[in-house]
Amino acid sequence: MLRVKDQLKLSSLAQSEAPAYFQLITQNQQYLGKWLPWALKVTTLADQERITHTAVLADRQQPKQFSIYWQGRLVRRISFVELDMVNRTAEIGYWLSEDAQGHGIMCACVDRLARYGLEALHLNRIDLKIATQNQSSLKVAAACDFERQEILPNAIHLLNGPVDAIRWSRFNVNND
Repeated sequence: MLRVKDQLKLSSLAQSEAPAYFQLITQNQQYLGKWLPWALKVTTLADQERITHTAVLADRQQPKQFSIYWQGRLVRRISFVELDMVNRTAEIGYWLSEDAQGHGIMCACVDRLARYGLEALHLNRIDLKIATQNQSSLKVAAACDFERQEILPNAIHLLNGPVDAIRWSRFNVNND
């Protein structure tokens, strides 16, 4: 578990959370689907149980996926969607329930996971890849001291096709 701040923590993903994730995804499906088309494909609890099982198995060696708990309830998920320990780089991805927005939760969690990656895992660089139209996530990147790097043409595939993304990076200033 990674403590973020009062009433906010990151907990390693657990199979027992599949029903709660299914409920969150189905309640926020249209909202999430705008930026994460996979959310529209989760139609049954069995779908979510398979997704969660695969993710939990992938985390056996090194936890990469974390559930976000705020005020004791599951509200979102954040993860190293790519974690390259050889090159010491990672990319953070996340999603959140619509009703938990506006409380600074995601910014605090992105910052905490980035610090964990840079300090505990000794990564050199952590990236965020954000669709150019996703204003909320662009604000999170800037607020968490990520530096805007470059535009990646057609880097993210949404429902209506590919869109450009901006790669933001945060670097380990203590490169050991």
